[in-house]
Amino acid sequence: MDWLISCVHKDLGIDKEQLFAGDRWELVAFVSLKWLATLKEKKTLTNCPKPDGLSKTEIRTFLQRSVQKLPSGWTRVSICGLRKNRLSYKLTCKPGLHGDISNDCESFCKFMQRVGTQNYRNLWGKAHEKYVQPYHGTFEKESVQALKLIKSALQKVYGCPFIWLVSEAHGLSPAKDCITATPCEPPCPNILRADALLETDEMIYVVQPYAQYSLHDIVTYSPAKLANSYAKVLFILFQVLQAMRACHQAGLSCGTLTLHNIIVDEKLCSQLRINLTDYERLETEESFCQGDQRDTGVAEIKTDERLCAKCQAELKMLVVDWVYGRISNFHYLMELNRLAGRRAGDPNYHPVLPWVVDFTVKNGKFRDLKKSKFRLNKGDKQLDFTYEMTKQAFAAGGGSVEHFHVPHHISDVLSDITYYVYTARKTPKSVLCSHVRSQWEPNEYPATMERMQSWTPDECIPEFYMDTDIFKSIHPDMPDLDIPPWCSSYEDFISTHCMLLESKEVSQDLHHWIDLTFGYKLTGKEAVKDKNVCLHLVDNHTNLTSFGVVQLFSQPHPQRLAGYSCRAPDGPSAAESSFQSLQCCKNTFSGVHLNPLTDSLNELVTETAVFEDGCVSSKAGFVEDDLEQATEALDSISITGMPAEQTPTALSSQASAFTAFTGESRSTTIRSSRRIKIGIQEQGDVDDLKLFLPDGFNPLQALEELEKMNSFLVKDIHAEVQQIRQPCQQSRLLLSELLQRDMQAFGVLIVEISFASKLRTLKPEATLLDRYLTVRKLCSGHMREIPLPLQHVVEVLLQLHKDQKCLLQKYCPLSSVQLFEYEHIFEGLPPPSPEQMLSPYCSIIPFPPYFLSLYRFIVTYQQKTTEGDAQGREVVAFLWQQLKSILYEITPEGQEILLPFILSLMSDESTAVYAAWYLFEPIAQALGPKNTNKYLLKPLVGLYEHPGYLPGRFYLYTDCFVAQLIMRLGLQAFLTNLLGHILQVIIGFESTTEEGKALVGSADDEESVGGSPVSGSFGSDIKNDVKHSSSTLELLDYSSGVSFSEQEYMTDGEDFQNGIYVSGSVQQQDQESVSVGKLSDRSSASEVSLGEDRLTDGDSGKERSSLKSVDSSQDMKHSENSSHGGEETDEDDDTATVRTDLTLSVNTDASMDTVTANADGTVDEEEDELHEDCEDKEQKILLDSACKMVQWLAAKLGPTVTSRYIARNLLRLLTLCYIGPDKQQFIIGGEEINLHNVGNIYDKRPVVGDQVSEPVLDCLMYVAYLYGEPVLTYQYLPYISYLVAPTNSIRLNSRKEAGLLAAVTLTQKIIVYLSDTTLMDILPKINQDVLLPVLDILTTPKLGFPNGFQGRTALCVKTISLMALVCLRIGREMVQQHMTETLDQFFRVFSVLHCLREEVTKLNASNSSENGGAGDSVFVEISSPDGVTHTCDLSALEELEKVFNPEMAYSSYIPFSCLIGDSVMRKIVPEHELVWKLATLFQNSTTQKTLESVHQQLPSYILEPENGRSFRAFSNSFGSDNQSGTFGSVLVGNRIQVPQDSRSAGSRATHVKQRINSFIGSTNQDDHALKQELPKSSRMLCGNWLAYWQYEIGLSQQDYHFHFHQIKLQSFVGHTGATKCLTAVSGEDFFLSASKDKTVRLWPLYNYGDGMKEIEPRYTYTEHRKSVFFVSHLETLQQVVSCDGTVHLWDRFTGKTVQTYDAFDGKSPITALSTMAAPHTSIIVGSADSVLRFIDPRKPGLQHEFKLANTMAGLVRYLTVSPNGRTISIGFSSGVIVLMDTRTGLIMRGWQAHEGDVLQMKAADGIIVSSSSDHSLTVWKEMEQKPLRQYRSTSDPIHAFDLYGNEIVTGTVANKIGLYSMSDGPNSPISTNKLSTENFRGTLTCLNVLPTKRLLLLGSENGVVRLLA
Repeated sequence: MDWLISCVHKDLGIDKEQLFAGDRWELVAFVSLKWLATLKEKKTLTNCPKPDGLSKTEIRTFLQRSVQKLPSGWTRVSICGLRKNRLSYKLTCKPGLHGDISNDCESFCKFMQRVGTQNYRNLWGKAHEKYVQPYHGTFEKESVQALKLIKSALQKVYGCPFIWLVSEAHGLSPAKDCITATPCEPPCPNILRADALLETDEMIYVVQPYAQYSLHDIVTYSPAKLANSYAKVLFILFQVLQAMRACHQAGLSCGTLTLHNIIVDEKLCSQLRINLTDYERLETEESFCQGDQRDTGVAEIKTDERLCAKCQAELKMLVVDWVYGRISNFHYLMELNRLAGRRAGDPNYHPVLPWVVDFTVKNGKFRDLKKSKFRLNKGDKQLDFTYEMTKQAFAAGGGSVEHFHVPHHISDVLSDITYYVYTARKTPKSVLCSHVRSQWEPNEYPATMERMQSWTPDECIPEFYMDTDIFKSIHPDMPDLDIPPWCSSYEDFISTHCMLLESKEVSQDLHHWIDLTFGYKLTGKEAVKDKNVCLHLVDNHTNLTSFGVVQLFSQPHPQRLAGYSCRAPDGPSAAESSFQSLQCCKNTFSGVHLNPLTDSLNELVTETAVFEDGCVSSKAGFVEDDLEQATEALDSISITGMPAEQTPTALSSQASAFTAFTGESRSTTIRSSRRIKIGIQEQGDVDDLKLFLPDGFNPLQALEELEKMNSFLVKDIHAEVQQIRQPCQQSRLLLSELLQRDMQAFGVLIVEISFASKLRTLKPEATLLDRYLTVRKLCSGHMREIPLPLQHVVEVLLQLHKDQKCLLQKYCPLSSVQLFEYEHIFEGLPPPSPEQMLSPYCSIIPFPPYFLSLYRFIVTYQQKTTEGDAQGREVVAFLWQQLKSILYEITPEGQEILLPFILSLMSDESTAVYAAWYLFEPIAQALGPKNTNKYLLKPLVGLYEHPGYLPGRFYLYTDCFVAQLIMRLGLQAFLTNLLGHILQVIIGFESTTEEGKALVGSADDEESVGGSPVSGSFGSDIKNDVKHSSSTLELLDYSSGVSFSEQEYMTDGEDFQNGIYVSGSVQQQDQESVSVGKLSDRSSASEVSLGEDRLTDGDSGKERSSLKSVDSSQDMKHSENSSHGGEETDEDDDTATVRTDLTLSVNTDASMDTVTANADGTVDEEEDELHEDCEDKEQKILLDSACKMVQWLAAKLGPTVTSRYIARNLLRLLTLCYIGPDKQQFIIGGEEINLHNVGNIYDKRPVVGDQVSEPVLDCLMYVAYLYGEPVLTYQYLPYISYLVAPTNSIRLNSRKEAGLLAAVTLTQKIIVYLSDTTLMDILPKINQDVLLPVLDILTTPKLGFPNGFQGRTALCVKTISLMALVCLRIGREMVQQHMTETLDQFFRVFSVLHCLREEVTKLNASNSSENGGAGDSVFVEISSPDGVTHTCDLSALEELEKVFNPEMAYSSYIPFSCLIGDSVMRKIVPEHELVWKLATLFQNSTTQKTLESVHQQLPSYILEPENGRSFRAFSNSFGSDNQSGTFGSVLVGNRIQVPQDSRSAGSRATHVKQRINSFIGSTNQDDHALKQELPKSSRMLCGNWLAYWQYEIGLSQQDYHFHFHQIKLQSFVGHTGATKCLTAVSGEDFFLSASKDKTVRLWPLYNYGDGMKEIEPRYTYTEHRKSVFFVSHLETLQQVVSCDGTVHLWDRFTGKTVQTYDAFDGKSPITALSTMAAPHTSIIVGSADSVLRFIDPRKPGLQHEFKLANTMAGLVRYLTVSPNGRTISIGFSSGVIVLMDTRTGLIMRGWQAHEGDVLQMKAADGIIVSSSSDHSLTVWKEMEQKPLRQYRSTSDPIHAFDLYGNEIVTGTVANKIGLYSMSDGPNSPISTNKLSTENFRGTLTCLNVLPTKRLLLLGSENGVVRLLA
């Protein structure tokens, strides 16, 4: 690549330091964005600037593949260069034998016609070549110079012309031979685009964007992204074929494709990077073909040598050479790093070598190579702890937790931090600060090699074995890295370190380290055993990455053998004497072979070790002198230069022969030392000589080692390449042959995807022939490992059915382009081509039918999202139209491909809202509830967290969209995970702020600890909310990939729908537009589109708005409300009126200057631009929509769910309205706090938080209106008491301070709506639980407020106003009786401050001189004159002095004296004289002019003195009634009359006030009213409903048990026959009942009356002819399925029959029926002949028909389907249960479950519950023989039951309701209740549990259905 770097530097002006040789002839350049933009847009080339401020090291780092973050203004490009002198050969453009079949076939007939035509052309051309050309010579074909052909094809493929670069100066000049640029079709999106095509005199350059990831990265580092899904692999191949087709149509060959050529992104969008370098190789082959034929033999020899050198025998010889010591350890390990893809200089993927010693002593102590460095550093205990903790977290999360919770030991082999610590001395400071530590601390880096080795948990890098620069520091404040003292220099250390790496101690165990780092100990049981489970290999990550841990070997690596020797050719003869025997032995063992490199493989054996005392003599005939001489002779055998202390004394340790390599020189040193004692019997008994081997000696060790190595080579290094020898034949190069070679490379590519783990040892530069031969052998032995859909195409493309030798017979590497020639007709088709394989009528690759529409959707997505001027709504609407055809036939595997694009649309700011509005409903319908929650919940939460930045955001808060959320997510999931985020828009902030985090429970406040004083602790509820919210906040990000493998769908009870009922009177078009909630073409145009028209970039202020969308959403709500109340009596007329008022969209101010829609639904383009206050008006529309949605939701959910979720969240929101100093500022411009307004202490003195809280109070009061006064007294007041409860901390936090303000504000609101009787009843509680605790905190000197004087003042003013309101409500007499303690505590603070003023002044002075720190809390003990000691915080005392000043005394004491009289005040306030003096002091400080202005407004009786005091100038305006106080109200006993005038503080308050008036039914009520009546509602709680509601709100949300108390709530009367079946639908606000009277009825589940009222059905379906025994709701299609022997499918909104299915066999009636949970749409029918039939209402006919084998089991009694839809359980009349796979129809299991008839069955996740007439109730696991739990009823069989979580609610004919547990527990029911005749009459026939509302529906034989709690 050096030649290309030089050319690019010369021609393009890019500095060589900015160039880097990438993978496979790719040159990566680090260039400026301006330079690239100039080249692309202006077609002008300038010198590329150098990056200022970046060192060479930094630039090299930015060029590494694993680095993604680049400096601003810089990018990377890929440059491919072709040399013109190598493109001078000719290419013949002959119509080849590849099939030219268009993919745009109109029909199958046209496709077959094209096939026939192509086959005819191919056969004719072959016959002409065989029979005509030999006699008439070669016909001149159209031959074109390769250069010209390539340039023309490149311009067509990339859609851009060539830019001619003049050699003298860079500039733009037309090329002489360049084809004139003509308008062409847009380039194929699956071909990697070209930024520019450049041409010089010598070169052609293609500049392309840098591709971060390739298909090789996926199969190597992220294989889980393609796991468990054939569709993903098929779709990648589908896109590759699209690119290949585009190239072939342009006449361009794609080259020998590899995995590196397929560029992919996170969404699996694939692009082909054309391999142009193959055209240069053709020139070399052409030159060989044109040479002398006499060189053919030489060419054959060279070919064979090249084939052998390039095949995998290279790796085999590499392993063999290392095992036998022919290459060094260093060289071998570096080769393994290269095969693993590790790249030198890449901080994330640098090569690794082992640390071999610890450098503590001379030559170091050798480490244990059998353990990883991570294990040695962390210790076994720490690794076990990590593994167990992550294992527990993984198990607790059900396998769906974050990837770092997957059980593992090791996180990485070499991290980037460790790499930069290693290389810190030569790495720039800026790089170290960005990767290691942000703050430069040079002393924190290891200073010595000993410290470095002991500190790091990672392995070593090669630089410590070869580069001395790594020790030398470039930083002045960082010293050089110290080496051990036993090394004299860095060079000495490098040399010693290398010798240690090559030593015997390392070599004998190095294979263990290889197994841990590259081998089989990375996965499986061995990894767990050796504590080597690496996170990257087990986390199944789907995000793309270009680095990771790669496993090269799956078998144990062979051990490096010790020094070996060769025996002499002649064996030793029997010894005639002792000396001869010893001499023979000596000769034998001294025959050491010193040149092992020349041995053949078969001659190598391991060295045999013989121990001392290996032979024992039985007789003492041996001459000891001779023995000693022989022993000395053996001992004298030593190695020259070997120290004596290193010679082993025992031969048990095998002699080692290690090689130290320096450059190319090699020295072999073999050491050997042996001692032998041989015992020989008497001289004549030579034949009886015995050789005794030492203990532990294995004579077969050499053979075993050889066998292990051969096994490793065979199993891990696949395929011995068969050498092909064929003479080269001269032939012309045909373009058709190049295209056929592309198809052969494509076939090899498919196999390489499947066998990626087996081909990692194949070199990247391997030729196509090497790759083909390797994959062919793999296919021969492992064909089943290739995915089934790809086996046929592999066989066709690679011709696996033919013999390899015959197939490659004509191949010559120097002349042949393609490996082999395809048959002209194979299986009736022409040779394979991209067009042929993409045809929907060709089955070579079975692409799913939805692939083409999915591909078009993705192409449209890419085009629309890259267009800068495309509007978000236009993009989504266009994609929505295409989505319809995809979802109709898409499979779950296809959904995995589609879903990342939907998630991307829902995450982008410009399309997020519109994607949710248009796409959520169809996508969620296809996904089902469980996958919808898993994948779509996070982007939905993101939408609601940041609504202020999204155009059209008010769509998210319409009730129709919220209804879709409830229907598709499930009611419980919506309430738990999403409702809190939706409600926060009411106070106008996003949850990313501190306040928003507090809403979901993450704030540190008192609410997170402690509990409420009432039952149903708010503290526990909040903790539970924190639990749920945390799960929401930790939602996983699936933008990198989606996998449905091993996923299950929700149960029927967890999947809900919107429940919007449209009566028959509503027109059809209205039903279509509002019932489903999705936009039609008509409604799309009429809906509001804020920011869709004329929207400039980044200018949301010019968005157009319309009232039409709000009206349309309200039309739907109004239609629902009218349907709910349409059948009510006249007593509910007031309710209907109020609900009609609620449909007002916005107030008059907000509706001005808006854009209205024309009659045809189009927006008038000639409307004026919005005014500058468009954002405010848009916010008002958003607020109005949100408030109305909350009100609609409160009415829909019912009292208990509304109180548990909506009201509680609103109460928490109320606190957030007052957090922060800006929320506690008094409003300027409203009613200012001055002397003029001081007299009226109940007049509004709003703070900013009051305006923010108005919508929250509005919604809270609406809930109180809807369900009555108990909501105020039983829920709101206890929560207020909880907020104001005393705190144990020494200082309030912001949450507590805001909670106090919110509590006082809400209390004031509540008192206004309380009746006189209720107020007097709870007044003591208000005093004790609200007012007194507030006053304690307000007046205490111990606690300071976070916002200081400002917060305390705001609370003081609000508290005074609250006390005044209470006094006004109860009257003067009651004040003296009930408010004495409260008023006394308030005014007492003035006297306390007065008494302590002097002490406070002294202490403040001393504290200031000593501490001087503002804001420090200093606590002191101060004694008052009365002897009471006060513990005070000096800062709190300062606040009190500022708040309770003379002005506050004047503002509070005088009005209260006017209200209740001075004499009463004297009795109530003992320190009245002091307060009076303070008030007088403030009076004297005011001007006379101001006082006179006040005098003129005071009534005359106030100006008269009372008890010697004049109250002139102390009051504000009064009413004309002299019986009133100073608060603008008229007191008549306990009744208060309020004047009509009204004022507001700002437009927002006016808007909120109108909204309040809309639901209280009065437009003239004053916002300052002292009393308002709550209008009576038909939904008001009373009687049993009230008792049930009180009990439910007292329960903690962490209580997951079902409680049954026999509280009768509702009766549903209408059936005349026995009720057979009950099922709840629509978020539990409706239910269906099937009866013996041949009808199915739809009933509402709203609360009415006191529990005694009888409810009539909303709709009755009367099309059945027999008794109806089954009814269910098909969630996906939103249709009802009922059966009376004939299956009826009908629409519950209109009541119209959609379809009917009669009994399929007249002789076998239908006996059982079941439906599959969403997203499935199947209906399963069981008949008397034991046949199961599957019906899909969307398709005609039957879907499946399965015959049950066991027909002796009796009749099919009951069917139940598992929540995931994979299994169905069939219960028979004989008690047999059969478990069947719904996908294959195979019976998985059948067993005798009961002795009697199966009465009912239910299925949960992996659980089956069945009841029988034998009185048993049994819980089964699907695949276990024994029951999990078994219960037996003593009296009656359980004929009806339902599941509630982990509990079973049962019913018997004796009217007994039982509760059983499916988990561990007693064998008896948890509880049993006998239904009383007062609550239930008749015999129980069926039941159904409402899980969210915790209610029970009971059906009886008399037809009455009752709702009980």
